[in-house]
Amino acid sequence: MLRKSWEFFILFNKEVFYNKIALLWTLVIPLFFMVFNHLSWLTNPPNFQSFKNNIFLYWSFMILITAISGVGISILMLRDNGFLKMFKFIARNKLPIILGKIGSQWFFVTINLVIFTAASALLFHQPVFSVLSIAIIIAIIVPLPIFFLFLWISSLPYRQETISPIFTILMFPLIYFANVEVNDKSLLVLNLLNPASFILNVSKLISDAVSNHVWDITLSYTLVVIMGVYILIGVFSYKIIDITPKAGRI
Repeated sequence: MLRKSWEFFILFNKEVFYNKIALLWTLVIPLFFMVFNHLSWLTNPPNFQSFKNNIFLYWSFMILITAISGVGISILMLRDNGFLKMFKFIARNKLPIILGKIGSQWFFVTINLVIFTAASALLFHQPVFSVLSIAIIIAIIVPLPIFFLFLWISSLPYRQETISPIFTILMFPLIYFANVEVNDKSLLVLNLLNPASFILNVSKLISDAVSNHVWDITLSYTLVVIMGVYILIGVFSYKIIDITPKAGRI
C-alpha cells in the first residue's frame, strides 16, 4: 500500500509541478495581491502582528484553492477522463491513488507557502525565520484535514466542468465570513466549522505559541474536534467516490 501510494505521489508530483495554472493560482496571484494591496509597506513596514494577521488570510486562500482544485476537482477530472478507473485497475484499490493525490498536493502547497512567506517577509522587512517557522508548522498540521474535507467534492455524481466554477467562487465567501466577527451562537458554530476559519484559528494559535509563548487550551481542543470532523467527512466521502466516468451527467 505504501509503495503504491508513493508511486502515485511521484506521478502526481510530475503533473502538478508542470501545471502552470496551479502555480499561478497558488503562488503567483497571492504574492501579487499581497504586494499590490500593501504597497505602502514597502517603504513603511508594518509591525509584526499586523503582517501576520494579513499573511494568515493569504495562507488560507492558498490552502483552500489547493484543496478545492488540486484535490476535490482534480479527482473528479481523473474520474471523468477514465484515469481513476484505470489507476484502480492497476493498484487494485483506490486508496493509494487518493493518498498519492493528497500527498502530492500537500507537498506542493508546502513549497508554495514557504516561498510565498519568505518572499513576503523579505519584501516587507519582517523577521523571516520567525514567520517561516509558523508557516512550516501550519503546512504540516493544516492541509491534511482540509484536503480530507474536500474529498466530498470528489464524491459528487457530476462532471467537473459543471461544478468547478461554483466551488472556485465558493472559496471567497468562506474567507470573507472567516474574517467577520460573529456574536450569534448558532452562527458561531457554523463559522468555526468554516475551513477558512479553521486555518485562521490554527495560524493564530501557533503564532501565539511561537511568538508569545501563549497556548489557548480551549481553542486547541475545539480545533482538534473540528479536525476530527473534517477527517470523518473525508473518510465517508472516500467510501462513496465512484470511479466510473459521468459522461451523461451535467
